[in-house]
Amino acid sequence: TLFASIPFFGKQGRVLLASLLIASVSTSSSATFAASPSALGAPTGKAMEVTFKKTEAGGTPGGIPAAEFLSNVDEHLALTKTVHEQALAAQQDLYSKYKFIEMRLAASKANLKGKMPEIKKTLDVLKFLKLKSQGDEEEYVSNFELAPNILAKAKLSKVDSVCLWLGANVMMEFTFEEAETLLSGNLETATVNLSRVDEQLGFLRDQITTTEVNMARVYNHEVRMRRLGKLPLPEPTAA
Repeated sequence: TLFASIPFFGKQGRVLLASLLIASVSTSSSATFAASPSALGAPTGKAMEVTFKKTEAGGTPGGIPAAEFLSNVDEHLALTKTVHEQALAAQQDLYSKYKFIEMRLAASKANLKGKMPEIKKTLDVLKFLKLKSQGDEEEYVSNFELAPNILAKAKLSKVDSVCLWLGANVMMEFTFEEAETLLSGNLETATVNLSRVDEQLGFLRDQITTTEVNMARVYNHEVRMRRLGKLPLPEPTAA
């Protein structure tokens, strides 16, 4: 209601209203557009910094350590000079670390999947404003979002620039070409990062499964050794 009651005059007013249209389809979070320092001066295709390392030849996705399958528990215990309890504790510790990484990757995936539709919507609005600026109409009516599920009508004159939220409560003015380059670069980078996260999650699930099998093999091997009399039976606990 406050913004709807403000009269917009002059170039600054038109730019501000256009920026409201752009911001209405983007998130209010400060992490919506993570622009690199180079993008602030001259937007490039690599505006959003890549957050995940590229899989190197011969390496593992994201540098996640691979779990070694314990095909022979006896050899593993002799090689590591440990007993069953220590070997099982080591596997459980590794399992906890894998689950922590999985939680972080799942959060990153959800964050990326949430950003991509917003960037696409912002690009659509940008293309709409650019198309209108090239038309013959001096003014046109459009709707913009004041709050979730609350829209307001506004008259806009031709504009040649827009304002985008860069994060940390920073808004910056761009020309149509600069804004499109920045947003397209962010969308491209988010798509690449999402594919890498999916790759890392797939690899991580395999390591979690391997670790779970290792824990079962160590535990079953200990039970078998006790039944064969090669290990002392555990002392009964006091009631």
